[in-house]
Parts: sequence; C-alpha cells; structure tokens
Amino acid sequence: MPLSFRRALKIVAVSLVIVVAVFYLYFASAYRSANVFAPPERITSLGRTYLISNFPPRSREELERRYSQGHGTSYTFERVSSFPVPLGFPVYQWQNDQIRGQATSSAYLEWGDSYISYQLSGAP
Repeated sequence: MPLSFRRALKIVAVSLVIVVAVFYLYFASAYRSANVFAPPERITSLGRTYLISNFPPRSREELERRYSQGHGTSYTFERVSSFPVPLGFPVYQWQNDQIRGQATSSAYLEWGDSYISYQLSGAP
C-alpha cells in the first residue's frame, strides 16, 4: 500500500472514532448518565423537567385504552417534543385545544415499541 493510502485510512479511522465519541458524550450529558442505552432518568419537554415514574412501559394501545374513559373525548395523545434535542426520541402528552403547547403533569417517551412514563418534577 502506498504511504498516502495508509495515512488516509488512519485519518478516516481516527475521524470516525472522534465522531462516535462526540455523539456519545452529547447523549451522556443530555441523559445525565453514562448509560445511553437505557431510558434517561429525567427528560425536558415544553420547558419543564420530568422524572421517570415507577410504572412499567406500556404500548400506545394500552395508554389509549387506560386513559380513554376520561380523556378520549376531549384529549388526544400528541407528540409535543423530542428528547434529547435536536436528535432524539419523541415525547408525547395528552393535549386538547385549551392546553395545546403547555406542559401537563405527565409525559411519555417513545422507547422502541413502548412508552416510558414520566411525572412532572417540581414547580415552574
């Protein structure tokens, strides 16, 4: 192999390692945890901070069936943001015309095929 090809290969390899490290550090700082492969302990959505709840992950059908008795007629399950910003997982909340775009007491992070429950933390 010519010297320039080896040098180019090393530069590409080092660049790839640097890009992976930067993405890992970004997600670790956003998650406030070194484990970026598990749901974060806290998320931020619509200017409010939410802490992970003790409820098990649920499917969208389970959430809609569970909350449809009181929410189904006037509330809809809508995507309100993503976490971490700008790349991230969708965050959903129950919204209606009166509170659209405002933070509610619970948020749901879409994690694969399930939704992780988060509860509002503290006051504004």
